[in-house]
Amino acid sequence: MTRPTPVTTDHVLPRQLREGLAPEVLAVPAPPVPPLDGSFRLRTVDPDSADTELIAEWMRMPRLIAGWEQDWPTERWYRHLKAQTDGSYSRPVLCVFRDKPIGYLEIYRAAQDSIAPRYAADPFDLGIHAAIADEAMARRGFGPLLLPRIVSALFELESDCRRIMFDPDHRNIEARRLCEHAGCAFLGEHQMTNRKMALYVLPRTPADIPGHRPE
Repeated sequence: MTRPTPVTTDHVLPRQLREGLAPEVLAVPAPPVPPLDGSFRLRTVDPDSADTELIAEWMRMPRLIAGWEQDWPTERWYRHLKAQTDGSYSRPVLCVFRDKPIGYLEIYRAAQDSIAPRYAADPFDLGIHAAIADEAMARRGFGPLLLPRIVSALFELESDCRRIMFDPDHRNIEARRLCEHAGCAFLGEHQMTNRKMALYVLPRTPADIPGHRPE
């Protein structure tokens, strides 16, 4: 299913920083997408396929509305996904278990994201937003199982990446516990334009933990 390509992607990705970025930040390639192995795999979303309708349907689930607040119409999701695949700031990803899609991730360049001013960002830093849409998988606690595998694969794919960032809503206790379970360091709570977030970093080594910047 092919839709017309948006004329512009301006502001389609509101978290993407567009001004004042250093050349070395802009020179970094798009985030890698680790394929994983075994029963789980990751693949880049194809906006011109049924992926878009599936993700839009997932994001209308009450549990995901609470965490993502992106219960958008399908066409807006198409523009959001297309802007990511057309650019180098972020990659939309489906998590698949035994050929069944079960979750959605966005792997993004944290130094090009609105969280960058809140800590000492490095051009190769990555960030992850993730949602397990499959209710059964979520109840079985697959998040703590999957996250370490994804993080390990990202560090292996990109040797220049020193840290992976997470920024759940400060009220999202489940996501914060997952970050802590994975061994993340806490970099404080920060007021953003539309929410207060809890900033976490998973460093490659303890020496890679950055300082956070006061608001």
